[in-house]
Amino acid sequence: MEIGNEELISKLRARDKEAFHYLYKTYFSKMVLFAESYLYDEEEARDQVQNLFCYLWDCAGKLIITTSLKSYLLTSLRNRCLNVLRERRIRDEHNDKLFEAQLFSGTEDVEIDEEVTRRLREALDALPDKCREIILLKIVEGKKNREIAEQLDIAETTVKTQVQRAYRMLRERLIPIYLLVEWLQM
Repeated sequence: MEIGNEELISKLRARDKEAFHYLYKTYFSKMVLFAESYLYDEEEARDQVQNLFCYLWDCAGKLIITTSLKSYLLTSLRNRCLNVLRERRIRDEHNDKLFEAQLFSGTEDVEIDEEVTRRLREALDALPDKCREIILLKIVEGKKNREIAEQLDIAETTVKTQVQRAYRMLRERLIPIYLLVEWLQM
C-alpha cells in the first residue's frame, strides 16, 4: 500500500489505524538507526522512537505538519534525542559533583575495610594512564584544570574531558562502594 504524503497526514489526523501501521512499518527501523546515531544506545533510541509514535497517535487530531511527514518525523526525533543528551549532560555533571563530594566528605573519619580500599585501588588502576594521572592531580593534589593543563602541557578542555571520563568510569565501578560508604557514615 503506497500512500502519498498529504493523504497519509490526513489519515493520521483521523487516527486511521492502517495509515498509522503503514507509517510505523515504513519508518520505525530507519528512525531507530537515526536516533542511535545521536544516542549511541539502541534501547534508548527504540524508546525515543516508540515515544514519538505514541505521541503521534495520542495527538493525531492536533498535528500541524507543514513539511513532508518524513522531515517532520526526523526533526521531532532529533529534538527528542537532543533533549535526552541535554538531560544526560546535566545528570552527569550533577553525578560528578555528588561523586566528588562523597569521595572527599568526611570519609577519613570512617573506617573503611580492606575490601573497599582494594576495590577503590582497582577502579583507579583500571583507568587509562593519562586519565588516572589527571584525576589524581585533581583529587589528591587539589589542582585546578588550568594548573593540570599547564603541568601536563595539554589543553584545558582535554583535562575537563578526562576528569569527566574518570568520574564516569569510577562511578560505574564503585556504585556498590558508594552504598557501603554511605551506610558506614550513618
